[in-house]
Amino acid sequence: MDGQGRLGRGEVGSVYSRRMLLDLHTHTYPASSCSHISYHDYIAACREKGLEAVALTNHGSMKDNRKLEGPLADDGVLLIHGVEISTMYGDFIVFSPDLDYLSTFKDVQGLPPEASIPDDAAVVWVHAGAGGGRSGSAYYPTLERHVAPIIDAVEIYNGNWLADRYVKTAERIAGELGLARTGGSDAHEATAIMACATEFPDPVRSTADVVKALKEHRTSPWRRETKSRRRLGLFG
Repeated sequence: MDGQGRLGRGEVGSVYSRRMLLDLHTHTYPASSCSHISYHDYIAACREKGLEAVALTNHGSMKDNRKLEGPLADDGVLLIHGVEISTMYGDFIVFSPDLDYLSTFKDVQGLPPEASIPDDAAVVWVHAGAGGGRSGSAYYPTLERHVAPIIDAVEIYNGNWLADRYVKTAERIAGELGLARTGGSDAHEATAIMACATEFPDPVRSTADVVKALKEHRTSPWRRETKSRRRLGLFG
């Protein structure tokens, strides 16, 4: 890793063979109208940061996943498929290799029934302490009891919600429910990609690998350090 926090191809997949860092929460325009990252900028950012893989998790849409998968592969970047949904219980990202299944979700909808989630899908509760972005829902204690049956992981580090209270709330939920922990930039600007990420102990070669690792609790949240955080000694 260089002084600017960029991750080289050799570093993420080869030199540090024990782990792989992957941003599990990014958005592009136009599939996510709130994003300012165009196709061109997304590809350019992945290339500049030397990413081997990245998850595209737009709001209720797989259109950009389908369009970007090929061009990113041509650049040596594996695209992990997910979709973000906003409910009255909070926001969730559903990961699955089945794009047709992911296409059934809407940006704002009800909580998916447990029986409707197939074995090849995993669900992450994102920015849990901050509530639902598009649904306007708010977090309240004990909410986790309602969503526990469908989730496999909790997003600890979200690039837009790094205040101590949000991180601690997410940590508490993950600990009480015994779930995997993740990190994601929630990037809507290209410069934010990889501000937060998820560490995998083994190389990720497909969306199915991500689902498997989440279900087996083999992930750790990661955030890019800044000089101010190192000086203050915050978050390790």
